[in-house]
Amino acid sequence: MLLLGAGSVGAEYNEAPELAALVEEGELPPVEERLPDEPMVVEPWHEIGQYGGTWYRHGTATDWGHARNKMIGWSPTRWVDDGLRLESNWLIDWEANEDRTTWTLHIREGVRWSDGELLTADDILFWWEDMALNAEAAESPPDAFVAGGEPAEVTALDDYTVEVSYVDSAPLLPELMAMWVSGGMGNWFVMPKHYLSQFHPDYTDEYTDYETLEEKMDWWFNVDCPVLGEWMPVEHEVAERLVLERNPYYYAVDTEGNQLPYIDRMVTELVEEREVVLLQWMTGEADMQLRPYADMTDLSMLIDNQEEGDYRVKLWDSGSGTGPMFYWNWNHPDEQKRELYRQPEFRRAMSHALNRERLQDMLWFGLGRVTTGTISPKSHEFQEGEGQEVYEEWRDSFVEYDPEKAAELLDAIGVVDQNNDGWRQYPNGDELVLRIDYDADAGSTDIQTNEMAASDWEDVGLQVILNPMDGAALTLLDETAEFDIRNSWEVGSASPSYGPVWPVPVDLSRWAPLYGSWYQQLQLSTAHEQADKDPRDRTPPRKEPEEDGPVYRLQRIWDDMNLEVDWDERDAHALDIFRIHIEEGPFWLGTVKDYPRIVVVRNNFHNVPSEEDLALGGFVNPWGMAPYPAVTLPGQYYMTDE
Repeated sequence: MLLLGAGSVGAEYNEAPELAALVEEGELPPVEERLPDEPMVVEPWHEIGQYGGTWYRHGTATDWGHARNKMIGWSPTRWVDDGLRLESNWLIDWEANEDRTTWTLHIREGVRWSDGELLTADDILFWWEDMALNAEAAESPPDAFVAGGEPAEVTALDDYTVEVSYVDSAPLLPELMAMWVSGGMGNWFVMPKHYLSQFHPDYTDEYTDYETLEEKMDWWFNVDCPVLGEWMPVEHEVAERLVLERNPYYYAVDTEGNQLPYIDRMVTELVEEREVVLLQWMTGEADMQLRPYADMTDLSMLIDNQEEGDYRVKLWDSGSGTGPMFYWNWNHPDEQKRELYRQPEFRRAMSHALNRERLQDMLWFGLGRVTTGTISPKSHEFQEGEGQEVYEEWRDSFVEYDPEKAAELLDAIGVVDQNNDGWRQYPNGDELVLRIDYDADAGSTDIQTNEMAASDWEDVGLQVILNPMDGAALTLLDETAEFDIRNSWEVGSASPSYGPVWPVPVDLSRWAPLYGSWYQQLQLSTAHEQADKDPRDRTPPRKEPEEDGPVYRLQRIWDDMNLEVDWDERDAHALDIFRIHIEEGPFWLGTVKDYPRIVVVRNNFHNVPSEEDLALGGFVNPWGMAPYPAVTLPGQYYMTDE
């Protein structure tokens, strides 16, 4: 599928019959007046579609997150080809000065909100000046608009041109604006000033706080809020269903000039149990769903029922670098644990003791590939040449299942059974117990992974306790850096250029939480305050990394990478980061990488790409990099009667 220039389509446009009827009745302007001067032109995956149909799907979250993840219309820019290329969206073009301290952004002239009002520079300035820079509002400046520790200066040069100026290089503004799905899943970048200003305390005396404004801007709850997405909300029943209808002002057309989207309506029904979703597929009550609340253990059942259920099953690559994974607390509060977890030999022993092939066979039917654990294999640095070699070395570095080797590594560092009770102790003879902390509501795949991993580690003499916890209690352990060994869903992070949170500790989370929090706080003038307090008593908890340790070096490489304007140099810095993980890691343990994700599609539902259509076979799990299925442009999906 391609995005083409406006010149690929003639001056005549077509529209859905229901919109044509409204034009005829005088309730809508003609389609030519509703589209921008240069519409975004989309070549459908397989064929020109037809108008009509209601897309029924299901969700388990009352915030309708998966429904919001179907639309790319809010995003200024967007990824195509599984994150390998960047294309325009409602920003039609952009350019920067040589050192990337000033960017000029060009809005696609004539883009309109779903109520017909023009999208202009004022809508960006309203978001930035009245919301993001407003300490009393819920919005805050996103990373894309901050450099050198200072927020950017945003200026309107005219109605359709905005200049963004920084105190330091900001080489990735267009790429960062494509992250997530803007307007609800990620950052906003733009808000309908003509509508929201009536609830803003700076524009009216009726409101003195921001509570009403923040309620009104959540368009998935407030059907009156204008949107830029392919579909607009028309009905919301709390904790029951969300109904969206075609946005008559959506700014994209297909290659024959048909205004998108093809599908009339999208209805998302809330369900509380995944078994209900599976049953509804069996009885023909859904149309298309990525992540249909089915584990790989449900794949055989779904495939066997395809003919009777009148649907087909597709498999898109997850893009996961790890599958369910584990990481040790580099900042463990217990000194003995902290010293043990920082020894590469101990972490490598646990890796060699892990029977990943068993996990692969039992949980993924032999699909995917075993891995020591990396960031996403779909990251652009890994696609060829030296980067591909570094990736393969990282993936395979300590992946071999070899319990004897694991035992030898543990013996070499003095972690042996000194009292003949069958369990290994610390070198000083103290009892050693490994505790795997995880969410009690974790899915069955994660729970089975925990159980099998614990069994493998016990086979080499390591005593393991499984510790399922309430989600809030687990979050508190993370925030205070007091967890032991964490089980997590996966490392799906793409290139560190777009977010280094896994390969480089940069916030209070993941494998070196106190060091990450220290780095995050360096952006603030208060970073060095509370030096007299214990690191866990500081607000937030934080500690400066030792200069001879790997975290310090990772953070310094990231500092250089973050300001680098040359892409080849950026990629070279990224490979240096990965080499530290190879030479001094692993810092986390992966299981099975790039396992498939299930997509279920009703047989009358079309233009959904197959794995072979996608540039990298799919990139489903790293939502931030390439939000699926939004990047496949659901606006060009279509339905037939049979």
